[in-house]
Amino acid sequence: MAKIVDLDHKWATLIGRVFISFGSIERLTHESLKKWLKDPIYSHIKNMRFSARVDLLIDIVTEQGFQDENVAPFINNLKLSKEMAKKRNLIAHNPLMLCLFQEEPDFTEAIVSSVKNDVTMELYELETLAEESEKLAANLIEGSVKFDLEGWKGLTITSQASGTPKSGAPS
Repeated sequence: MAKIVDLDHKWATLIGRVFISFGSIERLTHESLKKWLKDPIYSHIKNMRFSARVDLLIDIVTEQGFQDENVAPFINNLKLSKEMAKKRNLIAHNPLMLCLFQEEPDFTEAIVSSVKNDVTMELYELETLAEESEKLAANLIEGSVKFDLEGWKGLTITSQASGTPKSGAPS
């Protein structure tokens, strides 16, 4: 079969970036649920679909005692991940095709929904999605790290020679 789309691999590269960033987001949802729910509860919900896991995280993050200035952006990013997952699903479950749009004189490469012909994604939209999903993954990871660091004051370093404590805590 002759290859007629993505001859320069631009689509494949961008799709890979989206999937890698969503892999990080998926992992973050599982790690957060493991930390906050513990076993055996986590073992009962670990197979929930992504949007249900996100909804659960949104509900329970406020119960963890974290600072509000860290919780609000984390929740906003979780909500954004649910919306962005719809676009991720479009590229995960539909083919890249050559399309002839009424407004365009030439064929255009686009991902076209198999069930909704009016839902498409062109290369420029995929470029934006790749950038936004990478930024979102980084923001969610940063939020999770902020939760881990809340209340941390640094370590007390003890000199092995004298046994006297030295302050290693940042001011």
